[in-house]
Amino acid sequence: MTGTDSNPPPTAEFTGVMESGSNPVSGAAIAFYAAGSTGPGVGATNLLGTQTVTTNVSGEFSIPAFQCGSSATQVYLVGRGGDASPASGGANQALVMMAALGDCGSVSSSTTVVMNEVTTAAAAWALAQFIGTDAAIGASATNATGLRNAFLTAANLADTSKGTAPGPGLPPNTKLETAKLNTLAAALWTCNQPVSSTACAKLFSAATGSSGAPADTLDAALSVIRNPGANPAQVFATAAPSPFTPVLGTAPHDWTLSATFGNCLQGCGGLNLPGSLAIDSAGNVWVANYFGGVASEFSNTGTPVSANGFAATGLQESFGIAIDGQDSVWITNENGNSTGSVTQLSSSGADLSGSGYSGGGIYYPVAVAATSGGKIWVADYANAAATLLASDGTAISSSSGYASGALPFTTAVAIDGNQNGWFAYQGGVAMVTQAGVASSYPCCAVPAGIAFDASGNVWVADYEASSVVKLGSSGSVIGKTAAGGVHTPMSILADGSGNVWTTNYRANTVSELNGATLQAISPAAGYGLDASLYGPFGLGVDASGNVWISNAYGNTVTELIGAAGSVKTPVLGLPAQP
Repeated sequence: MTGTDSNPPPTAEFTGVMESGSNPVSGAAIAFYAAGSTGPGVGATNLLGTQTVTTNVSGEFSIPAFQCGSSATQVYLVGRGGDASPASGGANQALVMMAALGDCGSVSSSTTVVMNEVTTAAAAWALAQFIGTDAAIGASATNATGLRNAFLTAANLADTSKGTAPGPGLPPNTKLETAKLNTLAAALWTCNQPVSSTACAKLFSAATGSSGAPADTLDAALSVIRNPGANPAQVFATAAPSPFTPVLGTAPHDWTLSATFGNCLQGCGGLNLPGSLAIDSAGNVWVANYFGGVASEFSNTGTPVSANGFAATGLQESFGIAIDGQDSVWITNENGNSTGSVTQLSSSGADLSGSGYSGGGIYYPVAVAATSGGKIWVADYANAAATLLASDGTAISSSSGYASGALPFTTAVAIDGNQNGWFAYQGGVAMVTQAGVASSYPCCAVPAGIAFDASGNVWVADYEASSVVKLGSSGSVIGKTAAGGVHTPMSILADGSGNVWTTNYRANTVSELNGATLQAISPAAGYGLDASLYGPFGLGVDASGNVWISNAYGNTVTELIGAAGSVKTPVLGLPAQP
């Protein structure tokens, strides 16, 4: 950060209007905040200091000259109270609205803001993992990237210059659940129709979640978003009629909000039967493609980084993908070099491995994982073995691999806290040390995915049994479940809150489980029935708390916005909060 960035000059005033639906909100108290950097949901600073800003009879306000600590500081507006219902009169103290503006350096005297229920819902979804009590937004000092990416997502969802959805930066060919966003905004709007001591009672009752009943409109939005499967029909019933369009005609299955990217044949990133995905340190999403000979990369807001993907000589029938600590991309090629190979790309998509690495027993590889020490574990499906590569692709394991023949039909690999590889294979899982010593544990029928949580427990997606299996770090089975819509689970991971997610390949949904209790968080049918999931295969969670899913048969990537506990990326061993 430059000296100029760390102490920028004061910024000229800007203006805005606070509205409820199409009605101006008069007498509302306006605050202008810089997001905090001392932890999630804390540390926000009111840049107005002791100055008071109140909306006039037309809902208008003016923010005086202000100063941020850096041009990259994330800033936002909050409006509290005010009269939005002239017919009945009276201020509504339960009215709290928000508009996420983003980089402080982007705010100027030409900035105009329309803050309403749409911008509030958009901010609540995008920043769900960063909003604390009393509208405080903050992130840890080590997660400035995740916070900034969340503000960019908010800008995709809503245009704060107009108070409408979606935002002007939403990538072309994106399918966003705009009607769902507008419907939640309409539910918030009914809290002011008309103003009375019980105006918000119906909404707050329907929006009651795990933290109890909300007391204002922003907290109502957050409660719905953080408990998306709790009361979808009841919340929907509060939303009619609506000042926003389009809106849902029937109640949603849940209140997860999705954006689906890659909906075209050319120029949408090169997706062609996409398999696994991985997320780099900047929040970019990389996807392996079975066909096409390219790897796809999307920015944290869903824009293809390369219109038709990154080509490499060795890419062929690719399933698995991982990103190492240097943001290099490792991809398994089931049939590259006739018996399989592993391709390495740089963080910018340059081919670093030519025809691919094929030593160390690589034979029809289908999955790959990177350790914090830079080594690469590979699951070799055809010779039932494990391969270990050095960071430059040279083989560490022997020419027949580790545990050759002992890992029948191995399909997935994850890394424990000691950098050992854990492999899912037909009938169970096995731990393989870096010295090649293997220990096997029966647990499952035909697992397709394996992952660790932050406590070192092992989680297995048992595709054949349509269940999720939890094992302790010693390999003993703790429990199994098919709750929360688990059905033919393909990929699995634990998020930064300790909850476990799976893609349900044949059900076209995802499931969320409580990692401590194995109880379902998602509803009986799972999440995502309103999204464009089609053969959901790969799975990842970024530092903003967004869940990313590759759709094998849709040739798309879907983002569930703000749905999970934030995860430090890339994942190198046990998952951690950023």
